[in-house]
Amino acid sequence: MSTPLPSFRQRSLSLSSLNVPRRFHLPIILLRLLCLIPAGFGLVRNTRRAWAQPLFDETGIFENKTTPLIYSVALLWCILAGYWSWILTTSMLRRWLYHYELKNALVRLVTLTVINWSLSAFIGSYYGADQPLWNWMTVCFILLVSNILKLLLASNPKYAKKSSSTSASSSSPASIASSTTSTTSTLSNFTSSINHRSTLVRVLVLPLFIVVVMTMFATLHQVSLLRSNGTSMVAESISSSTTQLSTTVQKHPAMADAGIRVMVIVLSAWTPRSIVNRQTFRETTLQLMPPNSKDISFMYRFVIGQPPSDKVRQSMGPKIETEIAQHGGDLLVLPCSDTYEDLSKKVFSSMEWAEQYEFDYFIKTDDDIFARWDTISNELLALGLRNRYWQGLSYWDIPPIRDNSNKNSELEYPLPLFPRYTAGALYILSRDIIHLIARGPRIFVKNEDQNLGVWLFPYQIEPIFDPRIQQIDVCEEDMIAKHFGNFDDPEAIGGTMFDMLDNIRSGRKMCAGFRTKFCAMCYPCQGKVNHWKDWNFNCDPVKGITLLNMGKLTLLE
Repeated sequence: MSTPLPSFRQRSLSLSSLNVPRRFHLPIILLRLLCLIPAGFGLVRNTRRAWAQPLFDETGIFENKTTPLIYSVALLWCILAGYWSWILTTSMLRRWLYHYELKNALVRLVTLTVINWSLSAFIGSYYGADQPLWNWMTVCFILLVSNILKLLLASNPKYAKKSSSTSASSSSPASIASSTTSTTSTLSNFTSSINHRSTLVRVLVLPLFIVVVMTMFATLHQVSLLRSNGTSMVAESISSSTTQLSTTVQKHPAMADAGIRVMVIVLSAWTPRSIVNRQTFRETTLQLMPPNSKDISFMYRFVIGQPPSDKVRQSMGPKIETEIAQHGGDLLVLPCSDTYEDLSKKVFSSMEWAEQYEFDYFIKTDDDIFARWDTISNELLALGLRNRYWQGLSYWDIPPIRDNSNKNSELEYPLPLFPRYTAGALYILSRDIIHLIARGPRIFVKNEDQNLGVWLFPYQIEPIFDPRIQQIDVCEEDMIAKHFGNFDDPEAIGGTMFDMLDNIRSGRKMCAGFRTKFCAMCYPCQGKVNHWKDWNFNCDPVKGITLLNMGKLTLLE
């Protein structure tokens, strides 16, 4: 008599009943236990975080995003995921051992385990370590669907027919077999249907119901805490802002006294590439910054926001701390978002931070810009102290990009045209303008250069157009700011920042060896392979760059 299909009510996998040789029992058990490893890792990580102090900073972002309570709830989903993974693996292994040879069954078991690990790792990397609840809820959803499909497969009549026909073939009298087969098959199907429904309720529905209810109560408790704490946080924020605005402007210890004091803010980020950019910036363009004197002094700070995720904080945090220790604290971490979408808010936070200190000019640039600080210094000395001063590569009558596929798209700004603004590669502002922005209306659009124009539009301050600041891949000898973008191949622009510094120090032309065949915006294009008008741009010697052919303008309601 062949071995009958094991019942789903059977709690343990009886390898002996499936005619598995005893020497294979232990390897099969160990292979089956591998399905619990993803849930085991999740249990260890979430348990450690549930009992640890919450990660938070002065913004409260991490404290509110993932609390110990959330990690505790994620533990329940980890346990549920491990349980469902065990049930799925056990039932499928039982079926494979019954229907296939031992070798084929083991191959299927290993394949199922690899799929389980791969999906868990992918989902974990997608959500990150700071979103454990979404991570394990997604894993549980996949396991729930898999177990339901397994039950539907097990309820297929062909398995019951195979079992009944096998039993019937072992009976010798043909008359008895023909009279009892139908009854046996009907009873088997009826019993199997009851078993499947019982398994569905006991193994899937009931545990899911318990975990969902506990998650709901925990979430409601968390929301209640956030509401009560939010009121006090807002009150403290208003109080601290009022106190900060009412305090007198103070002298920064790193800013030397001079006739003209310049504060330089270099925007950077929490990425490995940005660490390289900052070091290159220090070793190249900063070498052109003149030493402090009685006439002019400079103070620079690289600015980053808060880490975008707990995963980034863990991976990049030690490197950032080492960098701060090595370079005397020239890296400033502000309580703001560090994502590209919130770049305007990071610039605003930089200005708000600078507002509390004494200086005369504010220069904003990026960590991939080569700036001629020697030229800028000489020009500021010739300029002297000025108010309402704004210099940069200015644009005018530029419509917002309404294409969501473009990273610079703007779908919140309602007007069809932006006010005049300057490119974010480098611009110079006088102290009084920083004061107006830091204490003025906080209106934000996606792109920080356009946001600067929005902030200054109510004050009717117009920028001074300076084409020597370029954002595209061009090189002109009189440029004061050249963009070295994230090009993996230095030959894409003809050289590196080190090459440009070497040219200047060696007395060669600044652009020697660099690609100069392309025409810079608003420069003469004789002998160049292109003209900026070919890119649908026009240039006014006073206002700056605009579009040659204006497309359809859109007004958002």
